[in-house]
Amino acid sequence: MPSKQAVSSLGSLLAVLGLSGVATAQSTASGGVGDPALNVVIRFGVGFAILAVLGAAAAAIGPTYTTNAVREIQDNLGGAIGWGILVGILVPIGLVILALTVIGALISIPGLLLIGVLGIIGTGITAVWVGNSVLGNDGTVSATDGVAGGLLLAVPFAIPVVGGFLLNLITLVGLGVVGRDLYESWSD
Repeated sequence: MPSKQAVSSLGSLLAVLGLSGVATAQSTASGGVGDPALNVVIRFGVGFAILAVLGAAAAAIGPTYTTNAVREIQDNLGGAIGWGILVGILVPIGLVILALTVIGALISIPGLLLIGVLGIIGTGITAVWVGNSVLGNDGTVSATDGVAGGLLLAVPFAIPVVGGFLLNLITLVGLGVVGRDLYESWSD
């Protein structure tokens, strides 16, 4: 049975991390200097540029893989979400807890880096999937789908404070498909 001190310490660590996230999300502009509308426009532009590049790159670099991934999402959205929660939330929590030991840190650091790379690929696939769904294609992807998805996903990204959280939830779908594919190829 874990000691009360260990549980209390873990709770305190999580509270500090949560508060640091809230503090990071706060605006750094001093009273009235930054125009909120301009900040939203800039966030939209930056989000569009990043998401469109990731989506177009996913469609251009690996068209067959991206087409298969988009079709997997369309066929089994619930499974993609479940795998996204597993790969994007539960595995990183397990790796961070594992990192508390010295030997576990040797496993955790490469594992977290791998999840970061999978997240970038999954975000590109999510952009293509969103664009493909809106443009009404049959699952065959193109760079246009990635740009259209980037445009649509830039909208929630532009929302201050909540937008990043919403975008992370949406991109769990692509991360889930990529994580499941990696797991299935590794376990064979």
